Amino acid sequence: MDNKDIANLNTEGKIEVFLRLPPIDNEESADITREYISILRLLRDGCAHSKDHQNAIAEHEELNNQLHQLVFAATATPENVRLIALQLLANATVQNTYTQCMIWQRHGAEILRNCSLPPLGKLTDVCLMIVYIALKGAAVVNIKQQALCAAVHVWQTMVQNSSKVHMEMLHFLFEYFIVHGENQPVPYYASLTTAERITFLDYLKQYLVDNCPNGRIHEYMLKHITYEFTIKSDNILICKQDSAQFATTDPLLAHEVQSLLRVIAYATGTDEYGDSYANEHSLFLNVSSLLRLLAQVGKESQNIFTPMNKLEEVALTSKIPRDFESEVSFEFKTLLVRCIANLLYKNKTNQGYCIDTRLLPTLLECTNMDARNPLLREWSILAIRNACEGNRDVQELIANMTNEGPAKNDIMSELNLGMGSLRIKPNTK
Repeated sequence: MDNKDIANLNTEGKIEVFLRLPPIDNEESADITREYISILRLLRDGCAHSKDHQNAIAEHEELNNQLHQLVFAATATPENVRLIALQLLANATVQNTYTQCMIWQRHGAEILRNCSLPPLGKLTDVCLMIVYIALKGAAVVNIKQQALCAAVHVWQTMVQNSSKVHMEMLHFLFEYFIVHGENQPVPYYASLTTAERITFLDYLKQYLVDNCPNGRIHEYMLKHITYEFTIKSDNILICKQDSAQFATTDPLLAHEVQSLLRVIAYATGTDEYGDSYANEHSLFLNVSSLLRLLAQVGKESQNIFTPMNKLEEVALTSKIPRDFESEVSFEFKTLLVRCIANLLYKNKTNQGYCIDTRLLPTLLECTNMDARNPLLREWSILAIRNACEGNRDVQELIANMTNEGPAKNDIMSELNLGMGSLRIKPNTK
């Protein structure tokens, strides 16, 4: 039977032709492969014309067993056959909640498992398409939680493998949760594991960096992240080397705090979201208190919050191991100060709190270079500038500070540098 005759068959006839095809034993079965591709295309394309066709595909048990074997189990299946067979399953679910439930019941677990299997590519995107169709159809039980987990796992795989492959459906899935507040994303985000939440926050940070290409992040999501940071920020202290809690506390909790803060630091500095934080004064108090606390902790003992400001530590040519860059403390104070600088911008209330909480001396201390906190000095200067802008009280407070000479700075000492001049120490040998 040639292709024209097969094309004229009804759905059941096409399915019967497909089921009579011999198995694909290896990728060199070129003629058999072409037959598979031809009939699968006919079955796939027919889904666009008839719900009855979709229903027949979803209901046919033997057909689904064969498709499941081709897509998910048979190692000898050529990639192009797998792709078209998976596209057939996807097309069978479009705008049809009945088939969505049927297909998901038969193949859902394997679709989810295959979403994040490397190497990521076209098959991944089709799996995500099926997940997204089911998500929009809202007929599959617990599909929201499953869909969010699938998206998070794919993003995690992309990050781990430094993958640059374009995943259009992945972004549609994330958009469903972070842009559309009516979808009530918070309970599903809260149900993720700590590691999964960190991955979700990493995607959210990248979404902000890319200027929110698929729409504005919903305020419910941002408010929840602020709330999460406020109640969890103390967890950053569990990673201090001499912390008594360290042995019994999951260090991922500290990494989650860092991820929450990174999202807030990016969001507060954008025109799109900056105004949303204008009245978040409790957030300002929280980050200010945490900065002062970590500055004090860093002075009490030699730990991961102690500044690294010796020349040999900050120099680009330093031979000191860069292990500290993988610690949760790396960039943490920079993120705090960045957040403070953003929240101080043209905000009279926060400028007042800057005085009340005695934050300014800590910000001035942060104007030293610190290898653990790249750009800390620059963000501290901006924070001081924003604190002073249009506020006489802050300006006078800084003007009235007692000048006790240059602050201790190991880099200046090692270079024999004074304030504004080069001083050469006499040779005492």
